[in-house]
Amino acid sequence: MWTFSMSHRGVLLGLLASLIWSGHSTVSSLGISVGLQPMDFAALRVLGVGGLLLPYLWKRRTLVQRLGLARCVVLILCAGVPYSLFLTQALNYAPVSHNGVVCMGMVPLLALLIKWLWFKETPGRRSVQGMLILLAGLGLFALSVLTGTLGEVWKGDLLFLLCACLWALFGILTARWQVPALTATAICGVGSLPYLVPYLWWLEPARLAEVSASQWLLQLLYQGPIVAGVAIYAYSRCAASMGAERAALFSAMVPAGTAVVGLLVLAQPVDGLQWLGIGLLTLGIIWTLAGPQRIRRATAG
Repeated sequence: MWTFSMSHRGVLLGLLASLIWSGHSTVSSLGISVGLQPMDFAALRVLGVGGLLLPYLWKRRTLVQRLGLARCVVLILCAGVPYSLFLTQALNYAPVSHNGVVCMGMVPLLALLIKWLWFKETPGRRSVQGMLILLAGLGLFALSVLTGTLGEVWKGDLLFLLCACLWALFGILTARWQVPALTATAICGVGSLPYLVPYLWWLEPARLAEVSASQWLLQLLYQGPIVAGVAIYAYSRCAASMGAERAALFSAMVPAGTAVVGLLVLAQPVDGLQWLGIGLLTLGIIWTLAGPQRIRRATAG
């Protein structure tokens, strides 16, 4: 039986991950505006967390060996370099606001569908009710931000949707395979280090020299230890303590978090539809978390 302390810890970890994700697109867009490209963000993400966790992963190499190469590769594909490249490339086509709605906002629904269609786990009635409330809140955000001419925006939205699928699958698999949170973070970071070889080979020093040192430092810290380290660790711990389906609910708070961060930090106005959407998103999460936890013991096999 899940104790209150475990559930409470899971909620706090989920909120921490949601807060970090809420600022990720804004920070990435700042880098894009000064000339950084998707491959630069991926390199910063790998460098910032991969090198840091390499000694830790070496100490846990026995656990990694038991997990197996194939499963490690799947985790890296879901939350390592490929995810980072898809996400930052999407920002070249679609605005930041689309990331919150299309990418992170869709993670709970996709997690529910993956568990239902792939792993044959039928969702409970309360989970379905909470999901419908969340979708209503996301719909209000969509009405507010998904406007304007289509152009090439659809390319970015498709990449955001792909990222949502990868992230939902990551949460499900780390919980089912019982991968410790810090180990999962290290596998994704250290397993992505080989990416630095082709990146440095095709590096354009003249282009990178145009970016200020302060911007490099900001991106290195945020893309690496904060996003690829703390956020993945917090989400993995949340999924382990509350289940992947419930942990995915906190991804739906990212559109609301992005709007609030924009209001407080950048003085960007939040319209009535967005405030109503924030209320519905919060209600959907509370409604689902307040229901009984359906426990399924994950196995290593």
